[in-house]
Amino acid sequence: MRVGRPGARGAGLFSARKPDASLKPLPTTATYRAPWEPQPSGRAPHSGNGSRAGVEVLEAPQLGTRRNGNGFVVPTATPTLVSDGPALRLPTRYAPGVPAPLPPHPSPETLSAYVPASRLDRWLQRALQALPLVAALLLISSLGWGALWLPLPLTFLLLGFDCYWVWRSYNTAFHCIKGYRLLRREAKVDWRAQYEEARARGKTYLRWEDIRHVVVIPTYKESVAKLAATLSKLAESDEAREQLFVVLAMEEAEPGCRRKALHLHREFGESFAGMFATFHPANIPGEVRGKSSNESWAARHIERRLVEEMGYDIDHLTITSCDADTLFHPHYFSCLAYKFATHPQRYRRFWQAPVLYYNNVWDVPAPLRIPNGLGGLNHLARLVRKHRVLFPQSTYSLSFRMAREAGYWDVDVVPEDWHMFLKCFFSLGGEVDVEPIFLPVGNDGVRSESYLRTFYAHYQQARRHAWGASDIPYAIRRFFAHPEIPLLRRLRRTWSLFENHVLWSSQWFLITTGRLAPWLVFYFFGVKTMPAWFVLASTKILFTCSVPLIAMVVMDGVIMRPRRPPTFPVWLFPIQYAQWFFMAAITFLFGALPALDAQIRLALGKRLEYKVTEKA
Repeated sequence: MRVGRPGARGAGLFSARKPDASLKPLPTTATYRAPWEPQPSGRAPHSGNGSRAGVEVLEAPQLGTRRNGNGFVVPTATPTLVSDGPALRLPTRYAPGVPAPLPPHPSPETLSAYVPASRLDRWLQRALQALPLVAALLLISSLGWGALWLPLPLTFLLLGFDCYWVWRSYNTAFHCIKGYRLLRREAKVDWRAQYEEARARGKTYLRWEDIRHVVVIPTYKESVAKLAATLSKLAESDEAREQLFVVLAMEEAEPGCRRKALHLHREFGESFAGMFATFHPANIPGEVRGKSSNESWAARHIERRLVEEMGYDIDHLTITSCDADTLFHPHYFSCLAYKFATHPQRYRRFWQAPVLYYNNVWDVPAPLRIPNGLGGLNHLARLVRKHRVLFPQSTYSLSFRMAREAGYWDVDVVPEDWHMFLKCFFSLGGEVDVEPIFLPVGNDGVRSESYLRTFYAHYQQARRHAWGASDIPYAIRRFFAHPEIPLLRRLRRTWSLFENHVLWSSQWFLITTGRLAPWLVFYFFGVKTMPAWFVLASTKILFTCSVPLIAMVVMDGVIMRPRRPPTFPVWLFPIQYAQWFFMAAITFLFGALPALDAQIRLALGKRLEYKVTEKA
């Protein structure tokens, strides 16, 4: 689906002042391609605002008030800019208020870093931080010392891993195909009608009209055009004007962030039930700059605004964490409302949709389409599996009540998604789980000003994602601190976290270089230790993976990916298939290597700073 930019009259903020370059009016011909969708909705999000030619036009707010269809008085006065306030209240249909300032230091429940109390504790913490690297290096180095000293056990272990990889490949391809069919099916569902059917059977716990969704969009130096694409897609949501509260979680360190917030409100303010902006101060003692600390700051302010001042029941609110480039499916929040209203464990659940990196797939360098495409397809396959251990990723939703009970996001971590789940899981008795939403969510792939800078930025992003290994010490300590949670449940979550990060950095070597082990031993030591049939057996086993690989290539390049735009050169089109012949090198450079880099830094006690990924 293509959604036009809401082109508002009077896009400039102050007529007497020259706008900043970052706030220049957006071109009215700009279009935004959402991730894969089964068919266009065929309507503008709010026809009452006067859409034309498929482009939604939001008029700049006028002074005074008006009444909407439900009789509520909607203030439309231009907001007053308060330079020193922690939150900026943009005009909504509800009465504004001024939030009380938050304490300058983070509260204890938002800090995850373990502070050793003794020398023994300090050494134990360092050992836990080095654990993923030690395990990965043990597996990788076994190709050398194992072939020399334990050749027969290593032979069977490598062949066993090859068989596991074949099973995993077929399993992933099968569930990708199944997931594609689920995406098509769920996109056609009328979730309000589903709710009414459930209510008639007495299977609902909340009234549909009472549910509200808070969408937190952390942003730092993203362009107005990028944020406009996200807000434009949000405005297409089924219940945008009735149920969506949008929060622009901005960093106060960004120059001109308040003017940017006002600029975006004039474009989109009337499209939602409410639109807010929060401004996270820089250099708060104990905090690590990044998405997690920003979201924690925004969530606390919005709770005060919505619950304490505006009187909303926190039990009726969901909160959604996303990226500044996230494009939601138009039915995402209707589906979320249905699941939230009908799930008996709604205050102990995360909801996760498949994240597909197709927003700008035709703009990123060809080699990066492989990790982007495989990442989205693997995520979809994990959500579809019946027996699964899921963690939230990038864009997810949960009840506002659970977020508050857990103490919101920790402010001293870089990767926030898995960490937030682990925090909720251990602090709330191990009852927390993740439920899938089979509607696609689109994100941008990394794209910078040049090919080399794009490759480097993608490497940095992959290393930041792999920094999630820092959650392993946290999870192990929580494992022993909460004996009230059943042992098997704790073990399943902790092991899944550990296994994911260890295999992330080591599986490439086991699959790609495992067959070279006999040759390496013979070359360096002049002895033949492993059976002569090992290389042939391993090659034949792994060759069967070509069938699911072809299925994945077709799913990514033909079925799921948006159609090639007219501006994309035809002579470059075959490269999207030729790039798969370089998959081994690409997955090493942007998979195994950044994971090893992150684990080495963690083992050495070096902190990884959050850097915003370039997505030009």
